[in-house]
Formats: sequence, structure tokens, C-alpha cells
Amino acid sequence: MDGNQATPFNEQAKCLCYNGEILVFYLSKGDFEMPTDTSVLYVKRMAYDRETGTFVLISKGFLIIKEKASDLKILCCKCVSDFRTRINLPCILIQYKKYNSGAFKYYILFLHNSNKFEKYLSFKLNHALDESLKIFDGPIVLWQYLNKFFYISSQIGKVTNISVNLSSIEWVGEVENFGLIFLGLPEPPEAKCTHKLSESDYEFSNSTLCAYALTTQEILSNSYLIPLAYSNVITHVHVCAAEMVDDKLRMSLIALTRKNQLVLFQDGIPVRVCQLPFLDPCSVQILDSGKENRYFIVSFNSKACAVSEKKFKVVAKWKQVSIILTNDFLGVGTDQVLVIFEDVLNTDQLTSFAITDLIRITYSTEPLNCSQEPYPEDEHENYYLVLPALEAQLKASIVFLNKLQKHISFKDEFIVNSWKDFLNSIYGKVHSMSSNEEDCVVPFCDEDENSIHTPEENLSENFQEPKHIVEQTWCRVLDDDLVVGVKVTSLKISIFDASGNGTRHKKNQVDL
Repeated sequence: MDGNQATPFNEQAKCLCYNGEILVFYLSKGDFEMPTDTSVLYVKRMAYDRETGTFVLISKGFLIIKEKASDLKILCCKCVSDFRTRINLPCILIQYKKYNSGAFKYYILFLHNSNKFEKYLSFKLNHALDESLKIFDGPIVLWQYLNKFFYISSQIGKVTNISVNLSSIEWVGEVENFGLIFLGLPEPPEAKCTHKLSESDYEFSNSTLCAYALTTQEILSNSYLIPLAYSNVITHVHVCAAEMVDDKLRMSLIALTRKNQLVLFQDGIPVRVCQLPFLDPCSVQILDSGKENRYFIVSFNSKACAVSEKKFKVVAKWKQVSIILTNDFLGVGTDQVLVIFEDVLNTDQLTSFAITDLIRITYSTEPLNCSQEPYPEDEHENYYLVLPALEAQLKASIVFLNKLQKHISFKDEFIVNSWKDFLNSIYGKVHSMSSNEEDCVVPFCDEDENSIHTPEENLSENFQEPKHIVEQTWCRVLDDDLVVGVKVTSLKISIFDASGNGTRHKKNQVDL
């Protein structure tokens, strides 16, 4: 198979990341031995090599398509969840235009780890789709045509239109007990609004961003999403969390605006705003660098920047960017951002890129044409060298403290119950204990646990209760031993002489 030609980053090739690898898909006519009406879909897997410090080719795969390459086009590729297994897989959408016909056929393919392609779904349309279409988990393919939105999935099996009029759909996801939800902006009114926004327009209850439930085919409450003042300037939405509370859809989301801002909304209230360094932001990705360090990676036309979630300000900028990806490319357990500059992917390695987690890891094949906010030296060294060890030690100490508190609580309960039992034995009282108390009490003097002991049963008939006064009692825990002390004043005989186990004193102090 002919897979040795250079593959530029343009419409001929599509790129995505999966399990720390870079996957490059492109179409070719194949070699000379194949029929002229046969094409080949190639995939190249590239992984980071620590020794060479670059991404190298590790494997190839291909799929023979019995159509001309000139009639085929890769529209989109993305990692999405397969509803059959809930496993994320690379998904490719290919368009085939029939010769001298206005009909189009589309193929949805899955790529498995063995480099084998699976034909998942195909459908026909009488119009062409452009690259503005979107693929979501399922997979669900969503596109707009003649001011209407259509979608298809294998679960439905046919092309279906959305019954509500929306100008754009920004997010598709599942909400517990409500199934699949579309989040989008409704069609604006024909008459342009010229009145000045009132104070109530900034309240979350006047949001025009609406949520459409696919299963019930109805619009859910649009409260707690975004205020009216922001609805006409938002260009992209990324939902961080969504749930239904009292039949209200509550969301935490970040949005890009036409004013070149990144805005964080909590339950419809704008809580943080960051002014972006470039014009016309188009998409945003989440980078999790570990240790509660998250960044919003915002993409522009041939540019990109990173916004810290903690500080909510720009900490890095890149120019002359071709593609920007986030994944664990280095295999360290946390994600990094991979910036691929305007270059060519050849068959062997990725030649021009930068990779960083915006904290400790920074590597580039050439001098970076970017600006990254340097972290203060003390913050960098202390946080990533000293504080992680202190955090681990603190967590271990907290676990030990919790165990110690439980142990002390058990000993306290044991002492209290044992002390009560000891006093009852002195005064000849019978104390009934619950099953929980019995678990914390051990018998004195190795008496049988199963026997029911009543003090009166072991007393002789001619025994006379001694006249004594208990002046003081105390107890101590020494290692694993319980030491109990009692100080009594006896007028005639000691309480211990009655059983023949004590010594006569006017004042007896006995440690048991």
C-alpha cells in the first residue's frame, strides 16, 4: 500500500489523539495494482519517544473502499463513546459523492486498537454536509441545513429533525433521568432589539439559552443557564456539570463570546470573566495537569491560549498553530497540551511541535513562538517539590489520627463500663448491660463469660455486710492493662478480709 507520501495538515488529512497517541487519517488512490475505482483509507499511529524526543510512527492500518478517492472526503474525526459498550473509540465520518448525481452517501466508521475499521452506520442525503457538523457520544451526527437541525444515530436508524427552531446547538450530553439533552440558542427575532437592557435582563431567570430533551422532544426550563445579556454574544459553550434539581436544569458551564471573553457561569450566574488575547475564539478544551490544576485551552484561527482555572487569567499563548490536542502523551498519569505548528506530517515522525503541562513539563522541537507566564520560583519549587510530600504526610497523619480517636473512644467506653461493673461488684449491685456494652466489657478475675453471676449466690449465710466508707476511687491504663484503685476507711474489718484475700488496716489503699 502506498503510505509513504507526505501528508499535510489540510483537508486531505484529519488528526486526533487517543490513549496518548496521535492518529492521522487520510485517503489515497492506493498502489498501481489496485483498480482505478478503488481507494484506501489510511491511519497512522504516532507516539512520543523519550529517547529521540519526538513523535514517531509505531503502526499503520488501512481500509479498502471501492470508490474513487476523488469522490471521497473525510469530513470529521473525533473520539466518542460507543453506546453499545460505553468505550471511547476514534470515529471517522466519510462523505461519498456519486458521480453526476446530487446524492451523497455517508459512512460512520470506528477504529479499534488492532487498527481494524468497523463500518458502524451509513446513510444517504440529497445535500452535502460541511465541516460545521458535529459528532457526539453515541455516536450522534448533528448538522444544520436550511435553518433546521437534523441528527442520526444507530439507535434511531434514520435522519430526524429537531422540532424546535434553534440558531445553533452548542452542547449535547446526558442528564440523569432525562436522557439526551441538546443545549442551544433559539432563533433571534426578526426585529432587532434596540431598547436598553434593564437590570432584570441580567438575572439568570431571563436566559434564552435553552435545553431540548431528545426523548420527550420538548424544551426544558431555560432558567439557571445564562442571563439574557449574554445570550446574543455567546459563540461556544462547554458544559462542565449538569443536573436536574426540582425540575430545573442546573449547569456549570464556560462560554466563549464575540467580545473575546471566556466566562464561567454557575447556575446561570456569571462568576468569573477572562479577556482573551486574540480575536474570534472558536473552541475550548479542558486540560487537567493534576494536583487540582486545570486549564481552559482556547483555540483561535492559527492561534491558541491557556487560561488557568484558579487564577482565571491567560498563562500561555501560541501562534502559527495548526492543531492543538490534549492527552497524556508522555504517559505520566496527567494530561499535557500538544501544540502542532504549521508543518507537514511525514511518514516517520512529527517534526514541529511543543508539549507542556503548563507546570513542570515543557518541551519543544524548536524555539517557541509563544509567551508563557513564568511561575514564581518559590511557588514552582515549593508546590511541586515540597508541598506534594507534605500533603501525602498530612493525609497519612489524618488517617492515623482518625484511627487513634476510634481507639481512644473504645478505651474510654471500656473504662467507663468496667468501672461501673467494678463499683457494682463492691456494693453488691447487679447492673444490666446492653449487648453493645457487653462487647466492651471483659470479665474480672477470669470468670466464665457464659455464667450468670449473682453476688448473693456466693455469699455465706453468716456473712455480715462490712461497714466501710469509700473515700476515693481511680483507674489507669498502662499499656494493655487496666489498673483500678480504691481508697476505703473500714471501722471494724476490711472488705477484703471477708473473702480472706486482703490485709487489715485502718486505712487501706489497694491497687488491683
